[in-house]
Amino acid sequence: MAGKTQKKKPRKPLVGRVVLLLAIVGVLLAGGIAGGFIIGAARDLPAISNIEPKPSMTSLIYGADGKEIAKLHGEENRIPTRLSQMPLHLQQATIAIEDHEFYEHRGINFRGLARVAYLILTKGKVQGGSTITQQLAKNAFLTNEVTLKRKIQDMILAIQLERLYTKPEILEMYLNQIPFGNGAYGVEAASQVYFGKSADKLVVEESALLAGITNGPAIYDPFRHMDAAKERQKLVLQEMLSCKFISEQEYKRALAAPIKLVKIEPKKDEPGAHFIDFVISYLLPKYGKEQVYNGGLKIYTTIDMRMQKAAEDAVKKVLDPPFPIKPGASYPEAAVIVMDAKSGYLKAMVGGRTHEKRLEFNRAVQAKRQPGSAFKPVIVYGAALDSGITLGTVIDDIPIEFPQGRGQPLWSPENYDNVYHGLVTVREAVEHSYNVTAVRVLERVGVEKGIAFAQKLGITTLVTSRTQAKNDLNLSVALGGLTQGVTPLEMAQAFGVYAAKGMRVEPIAILKVVDKNGIVLEESKPKRQLVVSETTAYMMTNLLQGVVQRGTGTRAAIGRPAAGKTGTTNDYRDAWFIGYTPDYVCSVWMGFDEDKTMEKWRVTGGSYPATIWSRVMAEVHKGVPVSNFTPVRDMTTATICAKSGKLPGAWCPGEQVRTEVYLKGTQPVETCDVHVPAVVCAENPTKLATLFCRQKVLKGFIRRPTPYVTDDPKKRPLDADQELPLESCNLHSPW
Repeated sequence: MAGKTQKKKPRKPLVGRVVLLLAIVGVLLAGGIAGGFIIGAARDLPAISNIEPKPSMTSLIYGADGKEIAKLHGEENRIPTRLSQMPLHLQQATIAIEDHEFYEHRGINFRGLARVAYLILTKGKVQGGSTITQQLAKNAFLTNEVTLKRKIQDMILAIQLERLYTKPEILEMYLNQIPFGNGAYGVEAASQVYFGKSADKLVVEESALLAGITNGPAIYDPFRHMDAAKERQKLVLQEMLSCKFISEQEYKRALAAPIKLVKIEPKKDEPGAHFIDFVISYLLPKYGKEQVYNGGLKIYTTIDMRMQKAAEDAVKKVLDPPFPIKPGASYPEAAVIVMDAKSGYLKAMVGGRTHEKRLEFNRAVQAKRQPGSAFKPVIVYGAALDSGITLGTVIDDIPIEFPQGRGQPLWSPENYDNVYHGLVTVREAVEHSYNVTAVRVLERVGVEKGIAFAQKLGITTLVTSRTQAKNDLNLSVALGGLTQGVTPLEMAQAFGVYAAKGMRVEPIAILKVVDKNGIVLEESKPKRQLVVSETTAYMMTNLLQGVVQRGTGTRAAIGRPAAGKTGTTNDYRDAWFIGYTPDYVCSVWMGFDEDKTMEKWRVTGGSYPATIWSRVMAEVHKGVPVSNFTPVRDMTTATICAKSGKLPGAWCPGEQVRTEVYLKGTQPVETCDVHVPAVVCAENPTKLATLFCRQKVLKGFIRRPTPYVTDDPKKRPLDADQELPLESCNLHSPW
């Protein structure tokens, strides 16, 4: 009998085997990549040594004259203390809010780690899940950079710390390291700063408040945000109750207990405090906190304390009387930059009307604000002069509408005075800051060319990608309507190009950094680049001198050659004056930090900012010989008609004849064709005469190159009454 044939097992489809193989390969590759990433992260780790605070050497900051202006003390507000001197409830409050399972894990809380992984996969965020040991590792060795690499590094370090130190030692080091705001590092310093007593005297409610602050020292600062601090304290107490560190009765008592903070004595503002902050903010990423505060560095800077005092005094004297600073109330803020036009050395910086703590918000370099009309020389008229438009080119300031995009209404720019001025020269338009003409000039030049020109001047905040829903590729940039805004420092640099005859000079605050051994770590030299022709720079300067002499910036006059531009946003939220002499450039901004308007006071760039500018610059130039802006070669002048920009004709009225500056070869050669004669009826002089008019008069009129149509009398330009009549007299007839 024949044996049974064994039935073969069905083979898996080829596609399935390929997918399985690829999956296995993918897992191996992913594992290899992850392993390589972890090895790379570990390779960059510092060696663990004693991380307790060490004796420090004070770093010194010097001004331009070589005199000391500030000391940087790393340990000034850290007072190390033993865990045994810290109340148990303070330790428990910290563990309750930061790391419930501190005494159970070995450096890493894997449930917290799972939450981090979930956030990475679902939201792309790398945050949370850190144990107290990880936070200690980060604070002691790493940075606050939120990256996967840094997260892996603090995990590796946390495991090593747990092997080297006991839990009490780790908790002690952590409570001596963490920042509590207001310059306090560690619980002892924090207890003294907020409660005026040693940490061992803290009660439960005070410990809970301190434990809550560390999550966001600026947000939960009880001196400034007591309501937020109390909410955070409540959360800490709830967690302490949940962990059975306190009873229900203790929870209720602590929650109801009033918080008695020490009384803060008003501090006298440190001269040049915002400038010092600016210097520190540059040094910290480059050299690290330990070396900056404890390394005995000598930092030589560009600040001139006489000029700095002039800037601070000007802001105070101009703004304090009308806008007094009252605790708890909002008030208009201000920022000032003074820069050497030739070297780029920053001589003075005011980042706000007060300075309460180190590295606070610095409006001079961090506030991106709408520049209003102060942006016209940056993005409109500089590019226009570069493109062949002259100071005598005539633009018709009449109503005009522009499309804004599909489904959006037409945009019709308006002038600040709600008047249309008719035919005006570029000089008139800039001196009086006409908006309509600026938009029309940018339309002629091209938005892209204007943006490219602004970027050459040093403006870095423009949004130029059409893929972004909101960008700056539109005509409203002519009026300073920007997506992000600009900083006072950027505006000073941009106007500085004109002051430096076309050279863009990089702002410099630090001249030299020397370590404790006398080794020069870095040294700065002026960095210049020719970005605009000397001719364009001079023409712009000549143009902006008129703003100060007879335009919107007359309050900025200082009795020597100066050029500048006012800027005011439509809603009075921002007011600027940026100007320069051959020696220095100064930028002044004013506005609320909050979304508030200054319309109540009608604050414009030509009011308080121009006044501050004149006070600052008058003091800055004391002892500086008066110098003029040097004309470039091949300049000439020409007499023109202000309504046509051409040579005056027989019918051009004398009051409309001007002398204008030109580069040789660009002055007009044609005669005015805008002023024309016409025969009108003497009895009806706004109508053309007919054969039947008894008396006729030959009279000069304007023949506008571009007709306009409007039924709104408010939109008729000021020179409309001078226009050539289109209708004939109907008063006289043969009958």
